[in-house]
Amino acid sequence: MSAHRILSAVITAVALAFSIAHAATRDDFLYGNADDGSNLPFRYFVPPGYDGAQAYPLILFLHGAGERGSDNEAQLNNNANGAMRLLDDGNLALQPVFMIAPQCPTDGWWSGATLTSAISLVDQISATYNIDPDRVYVTGLSMGGMGTWSAVVAEPDRFAAAVPMSGNGDTNPAATLYALPFWFFHAADDGTVGVSGSDNLVSALRNAGGSVVYTRYDTGGHAIWPVAYTHPLLFQWIVSQQRGAPSATTAPILRIESPTDQSGWTTEDATIDLAGSANHDTYGIDAVAWNTVGGVGGDATGTTGWSAAGIPLASGTSLIQVTATAPSLHDAYGGHTTFNDTLRVNRMGPPPPPGTVVAAINAGGSAYTATDGTPYVADTAFDGGSTQVSNVELGNTDDDALYNDWRFGNFAYHVAVYPGLYHVELHFADTYNTAPGQRIFDVAIEGATVLQDFDIIATAGANTAIVDTFDVNVADGMLDIVLANGSVGNARLDAFRVIRAGDMGDSIFADSFDAP
Repeated sequence: MSAHRILSAVITAVALAFSIAHAATRDDFLYGNADDGSNLPFRYFVPPGYDGAQAYPLILFLHGAGERGSDNEAQLNNNANGAMRLLDDGNLALQPVFMIAPQCPTDGWWSGATLTSAISLVDQISATYNIDPDRVYVTGLSMGGMGTWSAVVAEPDRFAAAVPMSGNGDTNPAATLYALPFWFFHAADDGTVGVSGSDNLVSALRNAGGSVVYTRYDTGGHAIWPVAYTHPLLFQWIVSQQRGAPSATTAPILRIESPTDQSGWTTEDATIDLAGSANHDTYGIDAVAWNTVGGVGGDATGTTGWSAAGIPLASGTSLIQVTATAPSLHDAYGGHTTFNDTLRVNRMGPPPPPGTVVAAINAGGSAYTATDGTPYVADTAFDGGSTQVSNVELGNTDDDALYNDWRFGNFAYHVAVYPGLYHVELHFADTYNTAPGQRIFDVAIEGATVLQDFDIIATAGANTAIVDTFDVNVADGMLDIVLANGSVGNARLDAFRVIRAGDMGDSIFADSFDAP
């Protein structure tokens, strides 16, 4: 037996041994108010035996609509509707954690300034206690489940994992959130917040390339939370996640391991064989299946060790999902827990020669041939965001049409390329705002931030085109460009080109080339 499986068995045994132990009570939570000017009331739990020389994980808990108010008590009613079971003695013996439970105002919602204040409580507590910034988690139920999604949308770099229960949300941000570990809970017969809310978010994250855990009970109605928070694998799954480094071993987890354990693969073959593992701790797995998004699917052979042969590949990019289905571990509610891994497979010919423009996309617009002869295709290969148009004359370019339509918001582009080095040109202009400080955002390529707090007008001026070029190495056959809203306004991209690196003459660069 592997060391991990031995440790997992020990953890499970300890948890079971403490299964009848009490959770923390409301009397164990201290009182506080936000110091950001909102005076938002909150309660917080300090683990027994706190040692300031050690850094501790922290769980931010967002309650439902029925607990709104100003008494700083209701959010902990009914053991915080089950959330305090995360603080059972057995769990705290495995990993001491802090918990913050803010209270939303009577007519409020977990959005806007109220949500900002709730998240800022992490910093307020961190100023007094030694909190590990890489192990901050957020969970919530009903209105708080919606707030959990909104929290990670608002501050995607803040949290190491999220556990939304009985919630919903806008699916567009999934394009930029798919790498964050999520575990969703919902019941199919929820008559208050329909299960489609979680179904849609899970599908959006998985279709963007995410690996998501989803416990979908058959019954239980809306208030599944006392059962969900005592799922025997939930606590250890939460505290095993670290910001930017999701656990690759903690159950429930499925891994694609062959032909690669990376997120992408490039091949010239018409089919692919996959193999890997699935871990549901000591509990059984019913089945493992695969599907290509928007295409075909089938059953894999095996469960804890599985394989799938001869998966057909379309020309270009195929996103393959492999999903394990296991019992929900609550007999009365029934249902299943599913957990998946994804692989983007790029089927293409031999590598292009240096200097080849392998992609040119008019973000938010239709096909367009630039004055330098580059044929930009209509907007494609994106996840999330919205589009808008204008009709202004621009400076620093002869291609006004390229900059009068654009994609904005939180969004990403995933472009299949042969592995290797590339020059990535990002085309920007701001034809909507008129002054600096009205649009500030971030851009990451291949997981590395290349523009932070970027302000187009502050850099180039209003109604003025600018092109920033970055050299990147694409190892997995999928070029990922991610734009995220910053402190003000929406991220914006007007067009981009991807050029195979090599000896490239001056003519390869478009008008208004500007070195970053």
